[in-house]
Amino acid sequence: MNTPASPIAADASARMPAASPARPWEVARWGRLLAGAGTLAFTVLGLLHHPAWLLGTLGVSFQLVLTALTDRCPLRDTLLKFGCKEREDLFEPGGRVRR
Repeated sequence: MNTPASPIAADASARMPAASPARPWEVARWGRLLAGAGTLAFTVLGLLHHPAWLLGTLGVSFQLVLTALTDRCPLRDTLLKFGCKEREDLFEPGGRVRR
């Protein structure tokens, strides 16, 4: 016999927006992906190949802190030059994709 899901889980899933693979990625999402991938790659290379690769992890971390403190991001500027869009250009208030 199937038991219904708990009301707490049902309520939480009703409030979460449905994930859609067709949603475009904004600059902030691309930036998080590249920063995370860079940190992961440098860490793996540092552990498996040579410890000097960990300096790359230090560099990415330093850049993230500097970006937070100055509110200026060279990666964001580069991504905008390559044609990535800001969230405000892609989505309407409420999260609907702007056409």
